[in-house]
Amino acid sequence: MNRKNIIIALLALVWVAGHAQEIKMNEPSLNDYIPMLNAKGYQAYSFDVSAIKGRNVTFNVREFVNGKEIDDSPRLLFPYIFEAKGDKLVYGFLPSENDSTALCYFNWENTLRSASSLKLRQIYWESEDKYIYSYVSKPFELTMSLEKDTFIPLMCYCSFWYDTEDKVTRCCGENFIKPDLSSDILKYVPHYYVLGIKFY
Repeated sequence: MNRKNIIIALLALVWVAGHAQEIKMNEPSLNDYIPMLNAKGYQAYSFDVSAIKGRNVTFNVREFVNGKEIDDSPRLLFPYIFEAKGDKLVYGFLPSENDSTALCYFNWENTLRSASSLKLRQIYWESEDKYIYSYVSKPFELTMSLEKDTFIPLMCYCSFWYDTEDKVTRCCGENFIKPDLSSDILKYVPHYYVLGIKFY
């Protein structure tokens, strides 16, 4: 290979190496917006509910404090029984106007959409000497059999707790909650809601 060809080959390699290291802007997809929406309080879970299409359904919520279900639990999130006509249910949360309530949203395709508020409880953040509201949602493992008149938990809305050892508030543990509420994380959560459906 003569000197001229060597120089051309080296220049080509330099150009390729430099070109490969360029940063290019992509067109954002809808998925790119999800982390930003979550940060602003929008959280959504989508469920295939075609197996109970045509059944009468209610939206239910159960409330727990220190691991025990409270007296006026369970209750209806929506005051009516309705016939499920769609194949998809979207369950989630919208930004609330204040820290002391959470706004739960549900949309049963072709049937019903509504929102309901849940009252939250403060925890004391000892190392910061202040009270805060801090919650996170976690989906349930979908392992329950679809039996008539059975409550099917879909989503857990859990409070953070104060960790005295690390002096932080946290809510870490399983990514999915067991339907029998035996998940380890629930041993530490001082207040949580279990949201789901019941069909007849």
